[in-house]
Amino acid sequence: MKAPWAAAVIALSLASLGAAPATLRGYTPADSAGELRVESQFVDIPSAQGALDAVTAIAARPHYAGTPADYALAIDMRDRMRAAGISAELEPFTARVDTPRELVLELEPQPLPEAAAPRKRRGRHSAFPVALALAEAAEPGDPATAARSIGVPFIAGSGDGDVSAPLVYADRGTNAAYAILAHAGVDVRGAIVLVRYGAQFRGLLAERAQARGAAGIIFYSDPKDDGSARGLAYPAGPWRSLTAVERGWVGSAIHIPALPISAANAQILLAALRGSAGPAGWGGTLPVGYPLARGPGLVHLIVKLNRKPTTLWNTVGIITGVHGDQSVLLGAHRDAWVYGAGDNGAGVATMLEVARGLGFLLRAGWRPQRTVVIAGWDGEEVGLAGSRAYARRHSIDLARGCFAYLNADTNVSGPAFAAASAAALAPTVLDAARAVRDPGGAGSVYDRWAAQTAHGAPRADTPAGVSDGVPFLTETGTPVAVLNFGGPFGAYHSSDDTLAYAMRFSDPDFSLHRAAAQLYGVVALRLADAGYVPYAFSGYSAQLRSASAQLAARTARGGQNADMPSLVRAIDRFSTAAASFDRGLPRGAGDIGGRELRAAREIDVLLYGASGDASTPLPELASAIATNDATLISAALGHAAAALQRATGALTT
Repeated sequence: MKAPWAAAVIALSLASLGAAPATLRGYTPADSAGELRVESQFVDIPSAQGALDAVTAIAARPHYAGTPADYALAIDMRDRMRAAGISAELEPFTARVDTPRELVLELEPQPLPEAAAPRKRRGRHSAFPVALALAEAAEPGDPATAARSIGVPFIAGSGDGDVSAPLVYADRGTNAAYAILAHAGVDVRGAIVLVRYGAQFRGLLAERAQARGAAGIIFYSDPKDDGSARGLAYPAGPWRSLTAVERGWVGSAIHIPALPISAANAQILLAALRGSAGPAGWGGTLPVGYPLARGPGLVHLIVKLNRKPTTLWNTVGIITGVHGDQSVLLGAHRDAWVYGAGDNGAGVATMLEVARGLGFLLRAGWRPQRTVVIAGWDGEEVGLAGSRAYARRHSIDLARGCFAYLNADTNVSGPAFAAASAAALAPTVLDAARAVRDPGGAGSVYDRWAAQTAHGAPRADTPAGVSDGVPFLTETGTPVAVLNFGGPFGAYHSSDDTLAYAMRFSDPDFSLHRAAAQLYGVVALRLADAGYVPYAFSGYSAQLRSASAQLAARTARGGQNADMPSLVRAIDRFSTAAASFDRGLPRGAGDIGGRELRAAREIDVLLYGASGDASTPLPELASAIATNDATLISAALGHAAAALQRATGALTT
C-alpha cells in the first residue's frame, strides 16, 4: 500500500537541490544558468489541486472512445490549454470502434457425450441452466461503480460467434501451457479455452488460441496475479476485487469470439471441469481446482459486436518555437474503458499541468527554441488510433524535426518511480529526476528512485510496448520516454478505476501527480531550449550487443546459417562513433544539425520493437529468424548493417 505523503509541497528551486550539473547537456554555462532559472519558475506552477481538478472532471463519467462524454473531454482539454495561453484545436479522424451488441455466457455442467464437437446455438436455451452475470458488481463505498452507464465488459477486436463447446482451462495461454495440455491428452481444438491474464498481451493469447483451433477464448484475472493473493482487494486495498473485469483490445486478426469475465465467474467455470491436477505452478489461488481437462462442462458463448467507422478527436496544443520546424511532442490518451481516473486521467492531468506551467512562462516572456506540442490522444484503448492517426498526418513534420515524444499513460498509480526511454534520451531523463524534488522527502525524485533500486544506480529501462509511444518509436524512429510513479493497480481496465480509488490508493494527496508534471515539463524544457539537443548514443551500444548476442544464440541452437559476425562488426563501428560523439557533445549556442536526429531515427527503428506490452529488440531480424527462412534472415541482416552504417555516417559527418 502507498504510504501517505505530505500534503504541502515545497516550491522548488532546482539549484537548491544541489543535483543539477553546472553545465547542462547541450547548453553553454551561461545558457545553463538561464535554463535553470526558467525551470525554477516552471516547477512552481503545476499543483496537486490542479491535477485533482482535472482528474475529477475526467473521471466524472465513463468516456469510451467515440462517446459524447469522450468528445466533451476533448473540448474540455482544448479549453483548459487555451485558458493557459496555449493555442489548441481538435484534430478529428476516423477509426473503427467496437461496441457490444450481444454478450452471453452460459454453462451446462452435465457430462458431455464422448468426443463432443462444438454445436452452434441461437439464443438462450434451457440446456444451459447456469447463465453467468457479466456485469461487474458495485463496490461498497464507491458509488461510481454502481452507475448503470458502465456497461458490460467486452473485448474490442473480438470475432463474432455463437458457439457451444467443451471448456478447457489453458492456464496463462502460453506455448508451454498448451504443451502441458497436449502431454496430458487434452485437445483444445473446438474447445472454448479459459485463460488467465498476465503472461502476454491479450491479443497474442487470442492469436495463439485461434491458431490451435479453439472455438473461443475467455479471459479472466486470477487473484494470484493481481488480486487478493497479493494483498487487500478493492475497496479495502488496491488489488483487484473478485468481480472486477479487465476489458481490452486484441488487435485486428481475431475471428473467434473473445470475452473477459471476473474471477468470480471463472471460479464457476472451473468448478465444471473434471480432470487430473496440473503440474507445479499451474493454476491460481481461487478455492477450486484447475484441472487438466476437456469438460465435462459445456459452455455457450455468444459475442456479437457493432463495428463501425467512428469520428474521434485528438486535442493538440502548440507553442511555436524560434525554430518552428523542430519540435518536442508530449502526449497522453484521453479515452478510457470506463471512468479512467488512473488510465488515463493521470496522464491527461499531467499534460494539463505541464500546459499550465508552460503557459505561465509564455506570459512571462519565454519562448522555446523548438516548438512544443501537447496532445490528448483519442482511441488508444482500441488500437492506439489517435497517436497513429497523428503520426500519419504529421509524418513529414515528425521526420524533419521531432526530437522526442514524451508519453504519459497510467503514470501515477503508487509511490515507486521508474522510467523508460530510448537510449538517446536516457541522460536527460536521469538529470530531470535529479532536478525535481521528491514530494515525500527532502531529496530529489532521483533519490527516491535510487532508494528503490536493488543494485547499482537507477537507469532508464528499455522502452517496450509504450502505449502511444509505439507509432513514434517503432515507425518514425522518434526517441520516446515515459516516467511513472507506480504501484499495485488492480483497477486496471475495470469500473473500479475511479476518482475514489485514486484518492485512496494511487496518490491520496495528488502530490505525485504534481511531481509527474514537473518531471515531464523539465524534460520537455531541456529538449526544447538546448542549443544542441542533448542526445547520447553510447547507451545504444550495450542494447545492440545484447540483442545481437541473444539472436546469435538462437540461430546457433536452430542450426541456422546466419552471418551474425557481420552485424557485430557493424555494431562495433557504430559504438566507436557513438562514444566519440558523446565525448565531444557540443556545449554551445547554435542550432542542432539534422545528423543527430537521423542517427537516432535509424537506430530506434532498427533496435526497438514491441510485441504487445513486451520489448522485441531488433524486431525485423528476430522475426526473420523465427521463420527459419535463410533468405529473409540474410535480408534482415543486410538491412540492419545498412542502418548501422547510415547512423555511423551521420555521427561522424
